[in-house]
Amino acid sequence: MTPLTALGVLGEQIATNNGQSSEVTRLTGYAAGPDLLFKRYKAALDSTDARRLDRLVAFGRSDAAAGRPTREVLLSRTSWPVARVTNHTTATVGCLIPLAPDTFRSPSGGYREIDTLARPDRRLARGGIPPTPEQRITACRSLVGIAAALEQRKLVYSDWNYANAFWSPADYSVHLIDMDGCAEDTGPDIHQPGWEDPLARQGAAADLYTDRYRVALLTARCLTGTRNLAELLHTLTDPPPGVPRNAAELLLDMLWATDREARPRSSTLLAALSGGPLVRFPVVRSPLPPRPAVSRSDTAQPLQSVITRPAKPSVPPRPGVPPVQPQDDWTAVWTGAAVLIAIVMAVLILSLAH
Repeated sequence: MTPLTALGVLGEQIATNNGQSSEVTRLTGYAAGPDLLFKRYKAALDSTDARRLDRLVAFGRSDAAAGRPTREVLLSRTSWPVARVTNHTTATVGCLIPLAPDTFRSPSGGYREIDTLARPDRRLARGGIPPTPEQRITACRSLVGIAAALEQRKLVYSDWNYANAFWSPADYSVHLIDMDGCAEDTGPDIHQPGWEDPLARQGAAADLYTDRYRVALLTARCLTGTRNLAELLHTLTDPPPGVPRNAAELLLDMLWATDREARPRSSTLLAALSGGPLVRFPVVRSPLPPRPAVSRSDTAQPLQSVITRPAKPSVPPRPGVPPVQPQDDWTAVWTGAAVLIAIVMAVLILSLAH
């Protein structure tokens, strides 16, 4: 537990009004070091949540947990909370979290969010060389490794989305943030639009099965570069070159099982992405939704569909005169030419008759 007054003067504000936090600021005068951030909550935690946060902090500091693979993964690949921050009334107003390493920053200085991997190669090619299938697998393996470590500890993360994970183009490793929200077994169902668990009851708490669905959704999107869920499911049934078929089958099981408790564990998906031995149990899936039509944004638009004729101004009809039906320009030209030829022929015939 760290008093808010011990943090000294707060430094640069790097995020505001983000999820459950009102601000995230750098620490400039805190003795623990400049690589920590203060995350201030929008509302003080109740006593139950405060004890949950204390257990997360204790896990990171425990000597008994030292050397365990899951602990090493969580402390090295995530911004694991290091302290609970209280105000003068001892209410929990925030926490201290490590700053993500600079290797996950882009040239512009901001962090490289994983949503850039959830795009097709043709779009990524505009900003440089798109990742190879092997590099996509490496990033997904790093991401799923964190999920498997959390699941082994029976910790529910819930808010898997594009903005909470960073990736490094140097080695395609992944770093996860907002770890202070992890809960044991069940927790608040925090998610962004488009990340709803289709088999969860409305208003139900998030659990390990919720996490499996969202981990699979984020992994599949980054692995294939496809975001639309229906298109993604069809892509996994016939995976593109470089995507392991075992991994594609497991992702389909995790995403489209009729029973949410039949979703395979993240550790099983990790083994498939790592090329290791795979023990897969049959999973009954729901019928796939119809494959969506290719959107115009994903295809080159034909030239004819872009070129349009200017609209003619409409002239209101005069009273007692029926409205003139619009005609094609060339039809009007040929009609006029035919009338002119008829008049000329009539004149010639009359001249010859006289």
